[in-house]
Amino acid sequence: MNWNEYKNLIAELLDKLVFDKEILRILKDSIKNNQKIFIAGNGGSAANAAHLSCDLSLGANKDWKENSNRYKAIPLTENTPYLLAIANDTDYSQVFKQQLINLASKNDILIAISGSGNSPNILEAVQYSKEKGMITIGISGYDGGKLKKLSDFNVHVESMCMEACEDVHCVFSHFLATWLRENSD
Repeated sequence: MNWNEYKNLIAELLDKLVFDKEILRILKDSIKNNQKIFIAGNGGSAANAAHLSCDLSLGANKDWKENSNRYKAIPLTENTPYLLAIANDTDYSQVFKQQLINLASKNDILIAISGSGNSPNILEAVQYSKEKGMITIGISGYDGGKLKKLSDFNVHVESMCMEACEDVHCVFSHFLATWLRENSD
């Protein structure tokens, strides 16, 4: 694929991107509802999860330096010793779920990012979150996989090109932060 083809693919996927607008309200209301927003992903999606957490924690808040009432975004991808201990002592499918057992409360939010929509550790975390009474937002690619069906709300990039899916996920994340900042109270 050459540069123009890739650039055109990204533009096409952005034009076709469909997401449930309720996601915007849920995230916006998370401040007044005192909800934590947990974010998980693997590989490039782990980088997108950490990036989204940063953008929600700072960039999505108007005047964040002066405002202590902020989005409570927590990346489940960043505590390497804990991730590896869980993976070693149980198995890798548990790395996000076990963190949620420690940290999450009913009504908190999980944003689960999976290019394929079938990552076992993502699906375990979503299943646990639903059982706990949390709100689940799935961000997927390919055909959406099991994540698209299991999540309460979805953002789906219909492409079999993982890199393009991850790029569009990142653009969508930047949109979320920008929209929240511009629409905050």
